[in-house]
Amino acid sequence: MMRPFYNLHPGALVPNIKVSRRDFIAMSGAVAIEAAIGHAQKSEKRLYAFVSSWTSGPNGGGDGGGIHVFSFDEEDGSLRLLSSIAPELNAGYICLSPDGKQLYSTDERKDAGHQPGAGGAVVAFEVDPTTAALKRLDTVPSMGAFPAFISVAPDASCVAVANHGSYDATTRVVQEAGRPEVQRLYDDASVALFPTGKDQLSPASDVAVFAQQHAKGWEHETGLDSIFQASPHAHSVNFDPAGRHLLACDKGADRIYVYRLEENGPRLKQLSVFDAPPGTAPRHSAFHPNRPYVFVINELMATMSSYRITPPGALEFIQTVPTVSGNAVPSGKRNMPSDVHVHPSGRFVYGSTRGEDSIASFSVDLETGRLSPFELVSTLGSTPRGFNLSPDGRYLLVGNQDSNEVRTFRVDSDTGRLQPIGAKAEIPRPVCIKFSYL
Repeated sequence: MMRPFYNLHPGALVPNIKVSRRDFIAMSGAVAIEAAIGHAQKSEKRLYAFVSSWTSGPNGGGDGGGIHVFSFDEEDGSLRLLSSIAPELNAGYICLSPDGKQLYSTDERKDAGHQPGAGGAVVAFEVDPTTAALKRLDTVPSMGAFPAFISVAPDASCVAVANHGSYDATTRVVQEAGRPEVQRLYDDASVALFPTGKDQLSPASDVAVFAQQHAKGWEHETGLDSIFQASPHAHSVNFDPAGRHLLACDKGADRIYVYRLEENGPRLKQLSVFDAPPGTAPRHSAFHPNRPYVFVINELMATMSSYRITPPGALEFIQTVPTVSGNAVPSGKRNMPSDVHVHPSGRFVYGSTRGEDSIASFSVDLETGRLSPFELVSTLGSTPRGFNLSPDGRYLLVGNQDSNEVRTFRVDSDTGRLQPIGAKAEIPRPVCIKFSYL
């Protein structure tokens, strides 16, 4: 049992961050360039926030889902709803092309097109450059059930989708050595690649299927752990900043896969598999913008892990730290981390936890990749499934799924501390938040 590593009080000190003189000069130059770019963007372009919503029914059914487009006021951090689209879409995760002209969304279900067992879908939208309104372009099968995550390559050549699969098993009778035997079969968990075009999304060019296995020690578990870890579950897939590698988290089998993106196709080449400790359930990842580090938030252990990516494409473990205070959560709830993001400066990492309904803040040692906790704040709502930082890092928006709202926090650029500013937008079941200048 890990002890609490900080207290919920405003007087906690921010630890010193080790930065060499060379790193400081490089960072200072980068900050100056980013500030100049940010000033030009603010004077010429407008910042928009895109927020996805789950539908109201189970397994992707019902209504009230879709994607909502907001203008974001960079002076006071407020959101103003401009348009919404596709309320029938069980929109889980979304991503935007680097130029902001296309948006891609998962349709998180198992019966796309009302065909049982067809799996989920990937939907492409065109973004109006003047109003940011969305126009539906294309829909293709996601190549798996309940696609839980989507990301776009830095060069916009393709999108990658993590297909989670359901928790239900299918009973099948087979003959083994002349005797009938019952087998339990589970959905495949997979990562699929989809080439992109100006006005279309092509069918999958490659699919990597996770090995069918239980998590270690699964047979001794009960409750959620037994359900979640009976089979593989791909919960996220992310490109590194250079677009050469992809990292996929398998929360069901406690594994992290590293792939290389091959231009032919494009296709996936598996480079390594990292076995996390039993019961970890690695869920989401976030790459450092300019160092060989990646940070993974763990769903069942309520922790954050940092790794170094080595040149051959393997993960080298650095550290694991808690994301919660250790305090009791409300009756019937459990601390289950959900999302992770790195501040644009690369100095801070943030992680959300459902149950305690909080955002944990960490400073990053740029020389070692180690994390030091310095703050834990309430999300002022229930079930923070997803959050994100504005492009300039001055604001953090968190989607409280069960209280149907997005809250705005101001980020102190020097300390990384979060301050709620009172701005709130009512949104049904928010899942994912993305920003774009247009």
